Amino acid sequence: MTKMTGKLLLFLTVCLLKDAICSKFEASLQSTVEVLRGCFVTIPCSFDFEDNYKKDFTDKCVRSWVDNNNLALVNKTKIIGKLQEKNCTTEFKVMKPETSNIYYFRLDCNNDLKYSYKKSGLHFQVKEHFPPPTLTPSVLEVTEGESVNLTCSAPNLCPFHPPTLTWIPILGSIQETLRENKNKTMFKISVLNFTASRHHQNISCTAVYKAQNGTSVSTEKKITGNILFTPLLLPTSNCTETESQINCTCETLSNIPMIQWLLDGKPINQSSKVPIITVPLNKTYLRSIAILDKTQSKNRSSLICISFNHLGLASKEFLVDLLKTQDKQLLIVFTTTIAILLVIVCVLVLIIRFQKIQHAPEINTVGAKEVTDMPEDIYVNTTELWNQWT
Repeated sequence: MTKMTGKLLLFLTVCLLKDAICSKFEASLQSTVEVLRGCFVTIPCSFDFEDNYKKDFTDKCVRSWVDNNNLALVNKTKIIGKLQEKNCTTEFKVMKPETSNIYYFRLDCNNDLKYSYKKSGLHFQVKEHFPPPTLTPSVLEVTEGESVNLTCSAPNLCPFHPPTLTWIPILGSIQETLRENKNKTMFKISVLNFTASRHHQNISCTAVYKAQNGTSVSTEKKITGNILFTPLLLPTSNCTETESQINCTCETLSNIPMIQWLLDGKPINQSSKVPIITVPLNKTYLRSIAILDKTQSKNRSSLICISFNHLGLASKEFLVDLLKTQDKQLLIVFTTTIAILLVIVCVLVLIIRFQKIQHAPEINTVGAKEVTDMPEDIYVNTTELWNQWT
């Protein structure tokens, strides 16, 4: 029983090794190639055949590419892979729309080894205009201030002339690389890194392909960014006055903007006696107007506009009674004028007093002298009279 089991395992092992070792007719290459008109394109390729044809595989074997009717693609190809390495890598020259077809690698050794590898067809799609580059992510929705990586990729249709990728506008640093996909196709990659801002609404990536024959084709891909940001009240938010009413306008920028009015701290709703007119000017620009009758505003102190979304809010307070505001302004002007006049009067008084002080010493000196002399004269006269009397 043990011997039978060992023989069975040996048999299975030999069978598995045989399948692993034995070769078969197969070609390895990409199935579909998109190429720009006028370009050269290099297709990586390898092939193999059954082991019993090894003796027929010589340096005299001829490699070619044929269509479904086994008609060779003449003067359009250059096989650059080494024959003995079973390498069929081929450079296809100046592609044209009429060469759009399915082609197969063929090995002809002028003996029993003749085979067209029709299980592995190469489908050429020669294009006049190529699809736009790919942007990743396809939808840009971020919050203002976040770091963003936006990737633009385009196939390398002309191997010797990779496409030029250009960003508009250039918002930050750019890194470019060439990358190979699993199907051996090459792609040009450009990564734009920037900090999101509300001003970054439209971004585009342009791919310019230059063919070997000197022609060039450009394609463009655009993305509209949805940059989320907190509300901003514009300087144009203010109040104006007519004979009968006061119109207060609130203008805001934000994502999905909403506005709430408060009159003396209480919300104004649609059933209120204060009409509210709201006009969306675009997706992020909203204008709201509160209309107050002057008779309503006499006992009111303030009107507040609040703009808000899920990220935050902004508010502005308006003085409702513009007449009181104007009266206060006139009072300030009047008070200031009076103060200036008083200062001028005080200065003039000081000047006059100063001038009087300058002349006062001379008058006082003379007067003092006269007063000083008078007692002496009186004293002398009194003595003489006394002497005479006695």
